[in-house]
Amino acid sequence: MTDKILFVKWQRELRASMTDLEKIGATAAFTIAGGVLVYVVGQLLSKFFIEPMHELKKTIGDVRFNLAFHAPVIHTPIARSSERSEKAYEALMKSSCDLLARVNAIPFYGFLSKASGGFLPSKKAIVEAAVQLRGLSTYVHETGPKANEALETIDKRVARIEKNLGLDPLT
Repeated sequence: MTDKILFVKWQRELRASMTDLEKIGATAAFTIAGGVLVYVVGQLLSKFFIEPMHELKKTIGDVRFNLAFHAPVIHTPIARSSERSEKAYEALMKSSCDLLARVNAIPFYGFLSKASGGFLPSKKAIVEAAVQLRGLSTYVHETGPKANEALETIDKRVARIEKNLGLDPLT
């Protein structure tokens, strides 16, 4: 006999030999085991995929905040002071590092990014945005004519960051 036929025969014999109380107990045990399995799988999905993706989206929001909040320092050399420039520099560098850390914390990110239908930027785009943020941070301490010459480069870097992260440009 095949394995399937033997298994079906074994099930029939088992059911015939079980009392109603045993059947109820077995059903309850399987229901509880199934519930525990669903809970464990849900927690694994949550901890390894959903929460890290949420953190990445929050970090992208933080990048938007930093580009907007520090816009006077980033785009207007006359508004730069040592203290304001240092705060902008630290915020931009932190955003860069956070982007890299968050994207690398998500297993199978490349697949998830493609499957998300545009909800998540590609890993390449996030890495490029992080590089642009670090590059942008190098300009916030400049003053005088050198700073004015760099304004076009700064605008291009900000535009590339916004494009790579799927952010609408600030007007």
